[in-house]
Amino acid sequence: MKSYEKGRLPQIIWGSKSADRVGTELKSADVQKCLLVSGSHVIKHPITQKIIHSLESLGIVCDVFDRVLPEPTDSLCIEIAQEIKHNHYDCILGIGGGSPMDAAKAASLIAGIPEEIEDLHEYGKTGARMREQWNRPCMLVLMPTTSGTGAETTASAVISSEKHGMKFSFGNRNIAPDLCIIDPEFTLGMPAMPTAYGGVDALAHTVEILVGTGANTYTNTILLSCLEKIWTWLPIAVQEPENLEAREQLSWAAHNALANGGIPNGHAVTHAIGSLYHVVHGHACMMVLPAVIRHFAETAQEAIGQIAVRLGVPVTGDAQTDAERVANAILSFYKSLGMKPLRETLQEKGCLDDEQTFIEKMIPVVMDDFKSHQWLPPIHTGDYREKVGRVCSAIYEEM
Repeated sequence: MKSYEKGRLPQIIWGSKSADRVGTELKSADVQKCLLVSGSHVIKHPITQKIIHSLESLGIVCDVFDRVLPEPTDSLCIEIAQEIKHNHYDCILGIGGGSPMDAAKAASLIAGIPEEIEDLHEYGKTGARMREQWNRPCMLVLMPTTSGTGAETTASAVISSEKHGMKFSFGNRNIAPDLCIIDPEFTLGMPAMPTAYGGVDALAHTVEILVGTGANTYTNTILLSCLEKIWTWLPIAVQEPENLEAREQLSWAAHNALANGGIPNGHAVTHAIGSLYHVVHGHACMMVLPAVIRHFAETAQEAIGQIAVRLGVPVTGDAQTDAERVANAILSFYKSLGMKPLRETLQEKGCLDDEQTFIEKMIPVVMDDFKSHQWLPPIHTGDYREKVGRVCSAIYEEM
C-alpha cells in the first residue's frame, strides 16, 4: 500500500445544533476574551447572534470584527492581527465561508510572527521568510457557514496580495485551528447559486485529490464517499434550500473532502483565474476541473475509473477515452447548475482578452502557487510556459 502523511487535525464537532456548544467549549478552555471575525451579513445570522449571547451569558467578552470581504487581503489580515495583539484576545472565532475563516487563520498566525512584516507574500508557501516554529498567541476556533471550502481544517489560508495582484497560500504547520464546529443548519435557506458555488468547490477538492500525487487508500476511501454525496445531494440542495438532509450530506462531504490529506492541484489554476478575472471561486473550480481530468488521464487512470463508476459514466478501459467521458460529465453537471465556461463568462464580464493574452497573464500567477508542483505529468519543470499554456488553452477553448 502507498504510504501517506496527515497533518495536525483540530478537534472536530460536526452535526446539526452543534453551534449550541460554542459557549461551553470556550468556557471549558478558560477563554476570557474572544474576537469574532466574520462578514457583516454573517454577524446578523440568528445562529451567530445566539452564539454571541451565549458567550456573553457565560462571562466571555466577545468583540466583533465584521469587515471581512470575499478574497481577504494581506493588509486586512495584518490589521486584524494588530487588533489581536493590542487587545490581548485569548481566542479568535472565525465564522463564515472561506474568506472569514482564512482571514481568522492568517491573522491569528501573523499575530505570533516576531517580525515587522512589509510583504506578507514573502511569508507564503512560495516565499522564504516563514518559520515552522512560529505559533499564534491565542486559541483558534472556526465555524463554516457554507458547504464548500473546507477551510476549517486546512493548514493554509488563501490571501490576496495587494502588492502583487494575486492570491497566495499562507501558513505553516501551526495555522490549523484548535477546534472546528460544523453545524449544517448554518446553510439552511442559502440561495441557489451560493449553494452551487460551494458544492462544486467541494467537488473540485474531491476529484483533484483523488487523481493527485497525494492520493492513497486512506484518502480515497473517504473521498469516493464525498464524491457520491456531492453528486447526489447538491442538485437537491439547490432546488430545495430548506432540505436539512441535503444540507447535512453536503456539509459532511465538504468538510471531509479536505480534512484527510491531499492537495487540490487544480486550485493553482483556479486561484489564478480568481485573482486575474475575479470569477467566483467555485465557478472557477469548474472551469478548471475538466482540464485537470484530461491532464491526469494516464497517471491517474485507476482513480478516474473509480470516479466514473461513482458518476454513472460507462468505462472502456482506455485512459484517454474514460478521462474525456468524466470531463464531459463534469462539464454537463456544472452547466446544469447554471454555470458557464470561461470564455462565455469573461465575455459577460466585458473582458476582451484573447486566448494568448489569457495564457500570458495566467502563467506567472499559476507558477507562483505551490500547488502547481503537484501535477502529473509535471507542469512546473522544463518548458513550463508551454505546459501551463497548454492547460490554460484547454480551459479557454472549453465550450
